[in-house]
Amino acid sequence: MKVGFIQCAVISAIFAIAGYLLFSSASLNVHVPLTVSAALLISGIVTPWLASLIQSPSSSDARAHSNEGSIETLYVGNLPYRANENAVKEYFSSFIEVQSVRLMKDRKTGKRKGYGFIEVVTDDLSSVIDKTNDSIFQERTLKVRPAKDKVDHE
Repeated sequence: MKVGFIQCAVISAIFAIAGYLLFSSASLNVHVPLTVSAALLISGIVTPWLASLIQSPSSSDARAHSNEGSIETLYVGNLPYRANENAVKEYFSSFIEVQSVRLMKDRKTGKRKGYGFIEVVTDDLSSVIDKTNDSIFQERTLKVRPAKDKVDHE
């Protein structure tokens, strides 16, 4: 779960108001600009800390999944052009735990190219490939291989 801008802004505003009330109610004979500065300082320190607390459960979930197996990337070819990411994820989820699906598109036309990459959690990549390679998906015979590493073009 990612913390949105609106959530951070609301939390920051709440702490700024709380800080203002705290400093303005104190019997310190503090001027208003100094009180506002202190309130904003408190909200600026506390808000990032709260945001990290809100985000931490999802990062621990990802670590728990990675302990069950390593995340591997598969190349999937001969995909139907009408297939979308959700349909591909649903199909492969019957074989293995799927982390993400990326279907490649032509940059100019926006049409799918008929291949993509799937990140899966597994300890035995070869058994996943054996199960899914040459399987039928939406009347097409899939070609599944381990994905090659990206090559940096300089």
